[in-house]
Amino acid sequence: MSYQVVARKWRPLKFNEVVGQNHITETLQYAILNNRVAPVYLFTGIRGTGKTTLARILVKTINCLDPEKGCEPCNVCENCREIMEGKSPDIIEIDGASNNSVDDVRNIKENVSYSPVKSKYKVYIIDEVHMLSKSAFNALLKTLEEPPSHTVFILATTDPQKIPTTVLSRCQRYDLRRLSIDDVVSQMAKILDAEKMEYETEALYAIAREGEGSMRDSQTILEQLITFGEGKITESETALILGASDKSQLRQIVESIVECDSASAVKMVEDIYKTGKSIEKAARDILVLIHHIVLYSELKNHDFLQVPDEEKKWIEECSQKASVSDWIRLFRFWNDEYEKIKTTDFSLMIFEASVITASNFPKMADFKSFFNSFSAKIPSVETVAKEQEKVTEIIAENPAKVESDETETEIPAQPEEPVAEEQPVIEIQRDYSWKGFTDFLKEKNTFLYGAFNSIPYSEDDFLITVTISLNMDMASKDITESLKENFENYFSGRKGLEIRLERSEKDSSLYDEDEQKRLEYIENRKKEVMESDAAKAAEQLGFELKKIDVEEN
Repeated sequence: MSYQVVARKWRPLKFNEVVGQNHITETLQYAILNNRVAPVYLFTGIRGTGKTTLARILVKTINCLDPEKGCEPCNVCENCREIMEGKSPDIIEIDGASNNSVDDVRNIKENVSYSPVKSKYKVYIIDEVHMLSKSAFNALLKTLEEPPSHTVFILATTDPQKIPTTVLSRCQRYDLRRLSIDDVVSQMAKILDAEKMEYETEALYAIAREGEGSMRDSQTILEQLITFGEGKITESETALILGASDKSQLRQIVESIVECDSASAVKMVEDIYKTGKSIEKAARDILVLIHHIVLYSELKNHDFLQVPDEEKKWIEECSQKASVSDWIRLFRFWNDEYEKIKTTDFSLMIFEASVITASNFPKMADFKSFFNSFSAKIPSVETVAKEQEKVTEIIAENPAKVESDETETEIPAQPEEPVAEEQPVIEIQRDYSWKGFTDFLKEKNTFLYGAFNSIPYSEDDFLITVTISLNMDMASKDITESLKENFENYFSGRKGLEIRLERSEKDSSLYDEDEQKRLEYIENRKKEVMESDAAKAAEQLGFELKKIDVEEN
């Protein structure tokens, strides 16, 4: 008997041998048991997940002369043997990529009405059906809508988006899942056990990762290793065939990065390059390692890691070397760097620069400490205003004790035992300005305070001019008279008052001035952050400060 490659020799022959597609096999078996065979099936999924295999098993089962349990092919009857050997006159397999013209579809339409020669159903299996031309799809449309009762169409594709919706609506669709790494490893282990070959589990995981969810691709690599090896599949031989770097080197690079040891990280990169290993694959494998660490670091659960037990232990230990935020930031950074490494002509230089940059990342805790220090006790405009209000309150409560505008504020310390018969004399300098006047009114008459605080004014050493718009309520005689009376009581002739019933563009209100001070304060704080050493260091590392919130105390 001629030699058969692993992928063909170990192709599943029954539904229960198909790996990772139970949601489909069980549905098909149920339909067969209940004689509910559909006229058109569509199997979709990535390469090597079992689309053609399922089609052939389905064909055998519906045409089997003695099906097992009514829903599995026996694989021994004449019909089953002919289908497996590709000799059945009733099973027509068509490659959609090379038979995609209208004439090819017309041949199908001309022959579809003929009854099967030996089988119960005549079956057309069209692989890569999305490759048919638009006119070919249109020619096939009517046949798919009303095929003869003895005919079944099975369409298979890796790209269902390219199939017209008019065709999709006539199909019973089944989407095959991408196979998990554990499923692929389990199947390869089963094959090697049957072939009586030794293997290292770590090698099988490396093969499965390279196969990216495709059983056929993984088995093709396995075939190569069986041919190359000497009766044993080892991790080192697998790395050699795949052009992958030694696992310990990749782990050391990750550990060196997170420990801020750029020298060790660069040395490992140089070793990988000198041994002729693929720099691009090394960068990709490091990204996979960091991804696994991110998952475990956040979820504290091994169920999401499709890796050998030994690697799970390393991931658990390494995840403790940094915070979740640090690992997430490293993953995002390395993902961007990997895209550069795999598309540049200077992959080694980019790789080395990437590990050096990542090794110099400050920890997220350092950033938190820095930004917390920025909220430090710099007095805000509001804080200064509150202090002034305290002074104003003292003036309001003790108006008779204010001696003159020449004396300095002096508030004596409280005696240990209060003396009832003596009242402390408070000498304080009154603020003979428009702001001092409005602050004085704040506790006496909130309405007047709010009114006067919002009107434009100008002042010098001798005169305060306020400008009141004619269309404002404050232009009323009562308000203006109240302003004059309170002004005279407060200033006692030290300053004059002029009231203009118009708007002067050069004047601004106390509210306007406070708002301007607030905005200037915010801008100054933001400028301090942007010009800080930490912000500049972050920018050099590729970070961008998109938003700075200033807390206004």
